[in-house]
Amino acid sequence: MVAQRTILLVEDDFDLRSEIQRLLEAAGYRVTPAGNGADALLILRHSDPPDLILFDLMLPLVSGWDFSEEVSQDAKLSRIPRVVLSAIADRREATVLRVPPENCVKKPFVPEELLFLVRQLIP
Repeated sequence: MVAQRTILLVEDDFDLRSEIQRLLEAAGYRVTPAGNGADALLILRHSDPPDLILFDLMLPLVSGWDFSEEVSQDAKLSRIPRVVLSAIADRREATVLRVPPENCVKKPFVPEELLFLVRQLIP
């Protein structure tokens, strides 16, 4: 039996977070939701690392930029693929966030395209 792949979903908009969580769970992924960057960092520090991190930039408490920087500086977490899902994400932001440009998904997004990217990163 293949272990279920896990995704940390960091999004402050409750409705959008719920929608993305349902989409990913319907595709067979286990999702751990977080409503802000501070909670996401706590989850990462006190749980098994996820297979993928999907996060917004405009987050309360700890911004997506700061969150990504914290993840990048942690040897245990820096190898986890990250996808930025934001209305302001673009290829220029990718350099600052230390993620591949193709991992920046602009809101509003097409659910099937997000799923395609997730499947590319964690089959």
